[in-house]
Amino acid sequence: MEGVELPEPGEGGSDRGFFNAIALAVALLSAFMAVSKIKDDNIVQAMQKAQAESVDFWNEYQARRQRQFGVEIAIEQLKATQPDTPDRAKTLETWQKSADLYKSRAQESSDKAKARQADYDAGNNRDDMFDLSDALLSVALALFAVTALVRIRWLFGVASAFGLGGVVFGVGGFNNWMGLHDSVQVLIAFLS
Repeated sequence: MEGVELPEPGEGGSDRGFFNAIALAVALLSAFMAVSKIKDDNIVQAMQKAQAESVDFWNEYQARRQRQFGVEIAIEQLKATQPDTPDRAKTLETWQKSADLYKSRAQESSDKAKARQADYDAGNNRDDMFDLSDALLSVALALFAVTALVRIRWLFGVASAFGLGGVVFGVGGFNNWMGLHDSVQVLIAFLS
């Protein structure tokens, strides 16, 4: 910037106010980022737990279905190989109750696995909003740093816009605003 003398920081009242505004914006966005990061980490931990429990319930479902299938095969074998007697009928009735019990318990496990998967998906949607918030806030902080160095006032506005966007998505993550998630998906697809 040849021929242009920039005042030193602290000279002139307008620059001082400008630098104070940058400092305040950086402090506020940094604090918001820190709190958002804590919440995001808690959501990720809940997602990991939901995913692990979903896998456990699906394993339980498969084991119960295998037991059901085994009992049903035994029932068919008994019907095919043994004559119709009262003892056979009693055994078949007992085995059928076992097969029905395994079937109902397998359905319970399936329902629990699907519920935990839904919890994981909901957490993932919130995590996406926090991720976008973090990215926008990081860009804003970098732009505020550049703004302080080059003292270009319109750049303060650009940095503020990124910061505002980051705060909006962060608040959306805190409040579970799923309407914002569609916007996040579009932006993530664009950035990918």
